[in-house]
Amino acid sequence: LRDWLLARLESTRYWPRLDGSGGDATPQLMSTRRLADVAGRDAEFMQIAALYAGHADFDLNPLVANLVAAESVPFLPVLRYTDTGLRKRVQWEETWALQRREDAGEDLASSVGRIPVPPKYQSKDFLKTDYWRLRGGLDVPKERWISYPGCERGADGSLVIAWAGWDHLQQATALATYFIDMKEREGWSRERLQPLLAGLLELLPWLRQWHNDMNPDFGARMGDYYESFVTDEVRALQFTLDDLRAWKPAATAARRGRKRSAA
Repeated sequence: LRDWLLARLESTRYWPRLDGSGGDATPQLMSTRRLADVAGRDAEFMQIAALYAGHADFDLNPLVANLVAAESVPFLPVLRYTDTGLRKRVQWEETWALQRREDAGEDLASSVGRIPVPPKYQSKDFLKTDYWRLRGGLDVPKERWISYPGCERGADGSLVIAWAGWDHLQQATALATYFIDMKEREGWSRERLQPLLAGLLELLPWLRQWHNDMNPDFGARMGDYYESFVTDEVRALQFTLDDLRAWKPAATAARRGRKRSAA
Protein backbone atom coordinates (compact mmCIF):
# COMPACT_ATOMS: atom_id res chain seq x y z
CA LEU A 1 0.00 0.00 0.00
CA ARG A 2 2.81 2.39 0.87
CA ASP A 3 4.55 1.89 -2.47
CA TRP A 4 1.27 2.44 -4.32
CA LEU A 5 0.65 5.70 -2.45
CA LEU A 6 4.20 6.91 -3.14
CA ALA A 7 3.95 6.09 -6.84
CA ARG A 8 0.62 7.91 -7.03
CA LEU A 9 2.04 11.02 -5.33
CA GLU A 10 4.76 11.36 -7.96
CA SER A 11 2.53 10.59 -10.95
CA THR A 12 1.46 13.03 -13.68
CA ARG A 13 -1.72 13.70 -11.69
CA TYR A 14 0.46 15.65 -9.26
CA TRP A 15 3.58 16.70 -11.18
CA PRO A 16 3.76 18.12 -14.72
CA ARG A 17 5.89 16.57 -17.43
CA LEU A 18 7.35 18.72 -20.17
CA ASP A 19 6.07 16.30 -22.79
CA GLY A 20 2.68 17.92 -22.29
CA SER A 21 1.16 15.20 -20.09
CA GLY A 22 -0.07 15.96 -16.60
CA GLY A 23 -1.51 19.42 -17.19
CA ASP A 24 0.57 22.58 -16.84
CA ALA A 25 4.02 21.77 -18.23
CA THR A 26 5.84 24.43 -16.21
CA PRO A 27 7.83 22.85 -13.35
CA GLN A 28 6.87 24.36 -10.01
CA LEU A 29 7.88 23.62 -6.45
CA MET A 30 5.05 22.40 -4.25
CA SER A 31 4.48 22.16 -0.53
CA THR A 32 3.43 18.87 1.04
CA ARG A 33 0.23 20.58 2.18
CA ARG A 34 -0.59 21.52 -1.40
CA LEU A 35 0.26 17.98 -2.48
CA ALA A 36 -2.16 16.72 0.16
CA ASP A 37 -4.83 19.07 -1.22
CA VAL A 38 -4.43 17.44 -4.63
CA ALA A 39 -4.48 13.99 -3.03
CA GLY A 40 -7.69 14.87 -1.21
CA ARG A 41 -9.42 15.25 -4.60
CA ASP A 42 -8.07 11.88 -5.78
CA ALA A 43 -10.73 9.38 -4.78
CA GLU A 44 -8.58 6.35 -5.50
CA PHE A 45 -5.70 7.73 -3.43
CA MET A 46 -8.04 8.44 -0.52
CA GLN A 47 -9.41 4.90 -0.63
CA ILE A 48 -5.97 3.29 -0.53
CA ALA A 49 -4.75 5.81 2.07
CA ALA A 50 -7.61 4.80 4.38
CA LEU A 51 -6.52 1.18 4.11
CA TYR A 52 -2.91 2.20 4.77
CA ALA A 53 -3.88 4.30 7.81
CA GLY A 54 -6.19 1.62 9.11
CA HIS A 55 -9.23 3.88 9.47
CA ALA A 56 -11.30 6.21 7.31
CA ASP A 57 -10.95 9.37 9.44
CA PHE A 58 -7.18 9.66 9.05
CA ASP A 59 -5.46 13.06 8.93
CA LEU A 60 -4.36 13.53 5.32
CA ASN A 61 -1.74 16.28 5.78
CA PRO A 62 0.60 14.40 8.13
CA LEU A 63 0.10 11.16 6.20
CA VAL A 64 1.32 12.79 2.96
CA ALA A 65 4.04 14.75 4.76
CA ASN A 66 5.44 11.62 6.39
CA LEU A 67 5.34 9.61 3.16
CA VAL A 68 7.17 12.34 1.27
CA ALA A 69 9.73 13.13 3.98
CA ALA A 70 10.99 9.55 4.07
CA GLU A 71 11.56 9.53 0.30
CA SER A 72 13.12 12.99 -0.09
CA VAL A 73 16.69 14.30 -0.05
CA PRO A 74 17.55 18.01 0.46
CA PHE A 75 18.69 20.19 -2.42
CA LEU A 76 21.94 21.45 -0.85
CA PRO A 77 24.96 19.36 0.18
CA VAL A 78 25.17 21.09 3.57
CA LEU A 79 21.66 19.79 4.31
CA ARG A 80 22.52 16.23 3.25
CA TYR A 81 25.98 15.46 4.59
CA THR A 82 27.90 15.49 7.83
CA ASP A 83 31.31 17.20 7.92
CA THR A 84 32.99 14.01 6.66
CA GLY A 85 30.46 13.74 3.86
CA LEU A 86 30.99 17.37 2.86
CA ARG A 87 34.73 16.74 2.54
CA LYS A 88 34.04 13.77 0.28
CA ARG A 89 31.60 15.85 -1.73
CA VAL A 90 34.38 18.35 -2.45
CA GLN A 91 36.53 15.50 -3.80
CA TRP A 92 33.68 14.32 -6.02
CA GLU A 93 33.14 17.85 -7.36
CA GLU A 94 36.85 18.17 -8.15
CA THR A 95 36.72 14.90 -10.10
CA TRP A 96 33.61 16.01 -12.00
CA ALA A 97 35.33 19.29 -12.91
CA LEU A 98 38.33 17.39 -14.28
CA GLN A 99 36.05 15.06 -16.25
CA ARG A 100 34.28 18.06 -17.80
CA ARG A 101 37.62 19.52 -18.85
CA GLU A 102 38.62 16.21 -20.39
CA ASP A 103 35.26 15.89 -22.16
CA ALA A 104 35.83 19.38 -23.59
CA GLY A 105 39.00 18.11 -25.27
CA GLU A 106 41.63 19.30 -22.80
CA ASP A 107 44.68 17.05 -22.47
CA LEU A 108 45.06 16.42 -18.73
CA ALA A 109 47.66 13.69 -18.98
CA SER A 110 50.66 15.93 -18.34
CA SER A 111 49.13 18.31 -15.78
CA VAL A 112 46.86 15.95 -13.85
CA GLY A 113 47.62 12.41 -14.93
CA ARG A 114 44.92 9.89 -14.15
CA ILE A 115 41.73 11.52 -12.85
CA PRO A 116 41.42 10.48 -9.19
CA VAL A 117 38.58 8.23 -8.10
CA PRO A 118 36.76 9.85 -5.14
CA PRO A 119 36.10 7.83 -1.98
CA LYS A 120 32.75 6.15 -1.52
CA TYR A 121 30.33 7.51 1.04
CA GLN A 122 29.41 5.70 4.24
CA SER A 123 26.35 5.95 6.44
CA LYS A 124 28.23 8.30 8.80
CA ASP A 125 28.61 10.79 5.94
CA PHE A 126 24.86 11.51 5.78
CA LEU A 127 22.85 13.53 8.27
CA LYS A 128 19.92 11.07 8.18
CA THR A 129 19.71 7.33 7.64
CA ASP A 130 17.02 7.93 5.00
CA TYR A 131 19.51 9.94 2.93
CA TRP A 132 22.02 7.08 3.15
CA ARG A 133 19.31 4.57 2.18
CA LEU A 134 18.31 6.67 -0.82
CA ARG A 135 21.83 7.54 -2.01
CA GLY A 136 24.26 4.77 -0.98
CA GLY A 137 28.02 4.69 -1.33
CA LEU A 138 28.16 6.33 -4.77
CA ASP A 139 25.58 9.00 -3.85
CA VAL A 140 23.32 7.96 -6.73
CA PRO A 141 19.93 9.71 -6.41
CA LYS A 142 17.14 7.23 -5.84
CA GLU A 143 14.80 9.59 -4.01
CA ARG A 144 11.34 10.42 -5.33
CA TRP A 145 11.47 14.09 -4.29
CA ILE A 146 13.94 16.89 -3.67
CA SER A 147 13.22 18.78 -0.46
CA TYR A 148 13.90 22.44 0.37
CA PRO A 149 14.04 22.60 4.19
CA GLY A 150 13.74 26.10 5.63
CA CYS A 151 12.17 27.45 2.43
CA GLU A 152 8.54 27.08 3.51
CA ARG A 153 5.96 29.77 2.76
CA GLY A 154 4.82 31.59 5.87
CA ALA A 155 1.10 30.96 5.26
CA ASP A 156 1.70 27.27 4.61
CA GLY A 157 4.61 26.11 6.75
CA SER A 158 4.87 22.62 5.25
CA LEU A 159 7.95 21.22 3.54
CA VAL A 160 8.61 22.50 0.01
CA ILE A 161 9.49 19.79 -2.53
CA ALA A 162 10.19 19.13 -6.22
CA TRP A 163 9.74 15.95 -8.20
CA ALA A 164 13.15 14.26 -8.41
CA GLY A 165 12.43 13.05 -11.95
CA TRP A 166 12.98 16.52 -13.37
CA ASP A 167 16.27 17.17 -15.15
CA HIS A 168 18.60 19.92 -13.96
CA LEU A 169 17.03 22.55 -16.22
CA GLN A 170 13.54 21.76 -14.97
CA GLN A 171 14.80 21.90 -11.38
CA ALA A 172 16.43 25.28 -12.05
CA THR A 173 13.28 26.61 -13.70
CA ALA A 174 11.14 25.62 -10.72
CA LEU A 175 13.64 26.95 -8.18
CA ALA A 176 14.16 30.27 -9.98
CA THR A 177 10.40 30.73 -10.27
CA TYR A 178 10.01 30.09 -6.54
CA PHE A 179 12.89 32.47 -5.77
CA ILE A 180 11.26 35.29 -7.74
CA ASP A 181 7.90 34.57 -6.12
CA MET A 182 9.37 34.68 -2.61
CA LYS A 183 11.35 37.82 -3.40
CA GLU A 184 8.61 39.83 -5.10
CA ARG A 185 5.35 38.50 -3.63
CA GLU A 186 6.34 37.25 -0.19
CA GLY A 187 8.97 39.93 0.47
CA TRP A 188 11.53 37.52 1.88
CA SER A 189 14.69 38.96 3.42
CA ARG A 190 18.03 38.50 1.69
CA GLU A 191 18.96 35.94 4.36
CA ARG A 192 15.93 33.79 3.53
CA LEU A 193 16.60 34.08 -0.20
CA GLN A 194 20.26 33.09 0.15
CA PRO A 195 19.80 29.28 0.22
CA LEU A 196 17.53 29.41 -2.83
CA LEU A 197 20.28 31.18 -4.76
CA ALA A 198 22.79 28.68 -3.36
CA GLY A 199 20.63 25.93 -4.82
CA LEU A 200 20.72 27.55 -8.25
CA LEU A 201 24.49 27.97 -7.99
CA GLU A 202 24.73 24.24 -7.21
CA LEU A 203 22.92 23.45 -10.48
CA LEU A 204 25.06 25.66 -12.73
CA PRO A 205 27.80 23.11 -13.60
CA TRP A 206 25.15 20.62 -14.71
CA LEU A 207 23.24 23.25 -16.66
CA ARG A 208 26.41 24.26 -18.50
CA GLN A 209 27.22 20.60 -19.17
CA TRP A 210 23.84 19.33 -20.34
CA HIS A 211 21.67 22.32 -21.21
CA ASN A 212 23.89 24.94 -22.81
CA ASP A 213 22.83 24.52 -26.42
CA MET A 214 20.84 27.44 -27.80
CA ASN A 215 17.28 27.29 -26.48
CA PRO A 216 14.95 28.65 -29.21
CA ASP A 217 12.22 29.51 -26.70
CA PHE A 218 14.54 31.77 -24.72
CA GLY A 219 16.99 32.75 -27.44
CA ALA A 220 19.79 31.89 -25.01
CA ARG A 221 21.93 29.07 -23.73
CA MET A 222 20.28 28.06 -20.48
CA GLY A 223 23.49 27.41 -18.59
CA ASP A 224 24.65 30.92 -19.47
CA TYR A 225 21.19 32.31 -18.75
CA TYR A 226 21.05 30.95 -15.22
CA GLU A 227 24.66 31.89 -14.56
CA SER A 228 23.74 35.50 -15.39
CA PHE A 229 20.56 35.19 -13.30
CA VAL A 230 22.53 34.07 -10.23
CA THR A 231 25.21 36.73 -10.78
CA ASP A 232 22.63 39.51 -11.09
CA GLU A 233 20.64 38.41 -8.05
CA VAL A 234 23.78 37.97 -5.93
CA ARG A 235 24.79 41.51 -6.79
CA ALA A 236 21.30 42.89 -6.11
CA LEU A 237 21.19 41.21 -2.68
CA GLN A 238 24.77 42.27 -1.87
CA PHE A 239 26.12 38.74 -1.58
CA THR A 240 29.12 37.11 -3.19
CA LEU A 241 29.25 33.67 -4.77
CA ASP A 242 31.45 32.60 -1.86
CA ASP A 243 28.65 33.69 0.50
CA LEU A 244 26.33 31.28 -1.28
CA ARG A 245 28.84 28.45 -1.13
CA ALA A 246 29.42 29.08 2.60
CA TRP A 247 25.72 29.17 3.55
CA LYS A 248 24.69 26.95 6.46
CA PRO A 249 21.32 26.62 8.17
CA ALA A 250 21.06 28.70 11.31
CA ALA A 251 20.83 25.70 13.65
CA THR A 252 24.05 24.22 12.24
CA ALA A 253 25.87 27.52 12.51
CA ALA A 254 24.69 27.91 16.12
CA ARG A 255 25.84 24.40 17.09
CA ARG A 256 29.27 24.95 15.59
CA GLY A 257 29.49 28.33 17.28
CA ARG A 258 28.88 26.73 20.68
CA LYS A 259 31.59 24.17 19.99
CA ARG A 260 34.08 26.91 19.21
CA SER A 261 33.16 28.80 22.36
CA ALA A 262 33.69 25.73 24.50
CA ALA A 263 37.08 24.97 22.97
